[in-house]
Amino acid sequence: MRRGIHSKRSSFVLPSGRTSAMLAAGTLVGLVPAVVLLPATSYASSASLTFTGYGVGSGDGASQFGEAGYASQGQLTYQQILAHFYGGTTLTTTNDRLITVWLTQGTGRAATVVDAGGLVVNNVTVAPNTPIQVSDAGGTISISQGASASGCSAPSAWTPLTTTTGSLTISPVNLEPLGSMIDETQNQALAWCQPGGTVEYVRGSLGVTDNGQGQQVLTNTLGLESYVRGVIGNEMPVVWGTLGSPGPQGQAWGFQALEAQAVEARTYALAVGNSYPFAQICDSDYCQVYGGFNTGQTSQARALIDAAQTDTAGQILEQASGAPAFTQYSASDGGYTAGGDFPAVPDPYDAGCYASICDPWDPWSQTVGLSSLQQAFSQVGTVQGLNVLQRSGNGTDGGRVLSIQVVGSSGSSTVTGAQFASMLGLDSDWFSVSGPIAINNDGNGSPPAQPSGSTASSGIVVASADGGTAAEDGATDLGSTYTYGITGLTGSRPLNAPVVGVASTPDGKGYWLVAADGGVFDFGDAHFYGSTYTYGITGLTGSRPLNAPIVGIASTTNGDGYWLVAADGGVFDFGNATYQGSAYSKGFTGLTGAHPLAAPVVGIASTPNGNGYWLLEANGTVLSFGAAQNYGDMSQTTTVRSKFVGIVASATGDGYTLLTTDGATYGFGDAPSTGSIEANPLAVAIIRGPGGTGYSIILSNGQVVGFDGGPSAPALGPTTTGHGAPIIGGTAIS
Repeated sequence: MRRGIHSKRSSFVLPSGRTSAMLAAGTLVGLVPAVVLLPATSYASSASLTFTGYGVGSGDGASQFGEAGYASQGQLTYQQILAHFYGGTTLTTTNDRLITVWLTQGTGRAATVVDAGGLVVNNVTVAPNTPIQVSDAGGTISISQGASASGCSAPSAWTPLTTTTGSLTISPVNLEPLGSMIDETQNQALAWCQPGGTVEYVRGSLGVTDNGQGQQVLTNTLGLESYVRGVIGNEMPVVWGTLGSPGPQGQAWGFQALEAQAVEARTYALAVGNSYPFAQICDSDYCQVYGGFNTGQTSQARALIDAAQTDTAGQILEQASGAPAFTQYSASDGGYTAGGDFPAVPDPYDAGCYASICDPWDPWSQTVGLSSLQQAFSQVGTVQGLNVLQRSGNGTDGGRVLSIQVVGSSGSSTVTGAQFASMLGLDSDWFSVSGPIAINNDGNGSPPAQPSGSTASSGIVVASADGGTAAEDGATDLGSTYTYGITGLTGSRPLNAPVVGVASTPDGKGYWLVAADGGVFDFGDAHFYGSTYTYGITGLTGSRPLNAPIVGIASTTNGDGYWLVAADGGVFDFGNATYQGSAYSKGFTGLTGAHPLAAPVVGIASTPNGNGYWLLEANGTVLSFGAAQNYGDMSQTTTVRSKFVGIVASATGDGYTLLTTDGATYGFGDAPSTGSIEANPLAVAIIRGPGGTGYSIILSNGQVVGFDGGPSAPALGPTTTGHGAPIIGGTAIS
C-alpha cells in the first residue's frame, strides 16, 4: 500500500472478483472495564455471524451505479450529478500539466520497452522497433538492447547498451509536447512489453528508479488529460454511456455519467498530490485504475472515452478554499452517501441494473466465523455480544454504523463501524448482524463506561511511537497504526519509522499521526492531503526530499490541510495549508539568513486563523512566520535546566506556552503559564484542551495533567497504546 496514505475508495470490480472496501484498519486499543450490557450466550466453535448490509467502501462522494441511474434514467447532466454528490464544491477549469503514475505491475522486475519510431534512453538513441530491457540491481541501472525490428517478440539475445545510476527516462524519439500529447496515436506511443505477451501502450515517457528498498519502480509521465483518458473506461463500464434516450452533446443520456467520471478522475488525481517519492498517483484500484491507451477497449468505447475527456477538458471540482476537492467515489453507496467532506445525500438510483450490470452490494450478505470476531477482539475475553451504539440515521436499518461495542467476559471495546468492517473484511460499515450471541442492531445502545473519574464529554487521544493510540477523558479512539517493532508489519498501515506527532481536526472528530519519515495517517474525519514519506529519510529524488526527520504536525483552521516540520526547520504544506516560510538549515548551524538555527526544531503551532505558524527550537527559541507574531522566547535564559519539547498557541493566537522535558511551562503574550509540574517521568508534549480551554501536559507514561480547564487523565498501562513504546504526544478530540 502507499506509505502514509489510504484512499478510502473501492474499485469497480463485480463478482466473482468483487472487492471489499479499503477502510482504515484501526488497532483495538483502550479497553474499558468489563461492562456486560448484553447477556452472555454460549456457542459452538463452528458458529458464525451473518452480516447484511449496503454499499461497498466508505460511501464518501459519488456512487458509480447512482451516477449511471441519474444520467440514463433521471436525465441529469454531469454538472447536476456532480453537484448532487459533491455538495459545497464549484466546477472550474485548470490547465493541463504533467503527472507521473506508478505502474505497479512493473515493480521489482525488468522492464522491456519498444517504440515504432525509436527511443531515447537518457541521451542514447535506440532504432525503431528495437526493444530495450532495463533492470536495476543495487542502484545500478543496466540497459540492454535486443535485435532490431523484433518489437515485443523476445529477441534471441540482449546486447549491453549502457548503464546509469539513480534513475533514467525512456521517451519516444519524437516525444509530443504537453499540448499535443493527447493526440498521440498508438503507433507513436511507447509499448511496454509484459510477461505473457501482453502489451500496454502509454503516452508520454517512462521512468525507471529505485524505491529505496532495492526494488525497481516503473513510472509513466504524461499529460493530465491523457491520464484521464486512461482512467475513465477502467473505472466505469463504458457501455453505460450508451444508455437512455438521446441527450446533450449528441450522445445518449448515459454519457453524462462518463463525463462525471472524467471530472472526478481529474480532480482526484490533483487532490491526492504527491503520494509517493517517485509518483503522484498509482495505476491500481488503490488509487484510480489507469490503463494507458485502453487497448482492451473496442473502438466505439475508446471514442466515448475520448469524447468524455474532451467535452470536460480541464474541468475539476474545487473546495471553497480553492484546493481540488477530494473526489472519492465507489461502485455503490447503498442508497445514501456517507457524508464527510461532502453532505450526505440520498441515492435512489444506486440499487439499479444498467446494461445488465446489477448492483451486487445493495444489499450484500457475508458470513463471518465467530472465531474471527473472537480473534480480532481477544482483549475482551470470550465474546458475548455486539451492541451497535450509533448509526448515521440515513437509509435502511438506520444507516451506517458509526460506533459498535464488542462485549466480552473480561471487558468491552468500542470501535468505529469502519474499523469493525475492516477488521472482519466486510464490504462496508453499513450493516446489521445476526448470530448465536446477544446482539443489538438499533444504534441506540448505551455508551461504554468511561475510565474511572472521567466526566468530560470530550477529551484527548494519546499516541505512542509505535503508532498506538488510546482515548482518555471521554474521547473516542478512531484508529491507530500500531505495529510490532516499527517495521515488518503485514497489514494496512505499516510503519517504517516511529510516530513523532499527532494533530486533530478543528471539530475534534478526527486526527492525523505523522511518522519521522513523513508518512501521514488519517483517522475519523481527518483526510489525507499528502506526505513527505521517503525511504531512509535522505537520498530521495522527488519534490519533497527530507534532510532531517519530521518532528511535528499542525492543522489548518478548517482541517482541510496541515503543515509538517522537520528537525532542520523545513516546513511542508499540504491541502489548504499555505507555506509561510521555514528555518531550513543544513546541520542546524551556519545558515546565513533571517532564521538561523541554534538547535533542532522540536515543534510547530499554527495561528487560529491559519495564516501563520511558530516553530520551536530545543533551546527555547521561537521563530514566527506569516501572521504569527513573536511574543518572546527563552533563547537567552540561562536558568532553564532541560530542553524544550512543545509549544501550544493561546485560544486567541496572541500568545503561546512553551514546555520543557522537566514539566516547566513558560507563557508569552496573552498565554501566561498557568501551571507546571515536576515531571517524573519526562514531559513529552503540551496540548490545548477541548474547546480551546486551558492546556494539558502529557508525560511519557501517558499521564495527562491539566491546567486552567485542560483535561487530566491517569497514567496508561504498558499495553494500552502498544507494547511498551514511549508516549510521544496527544491531541484534544471529542
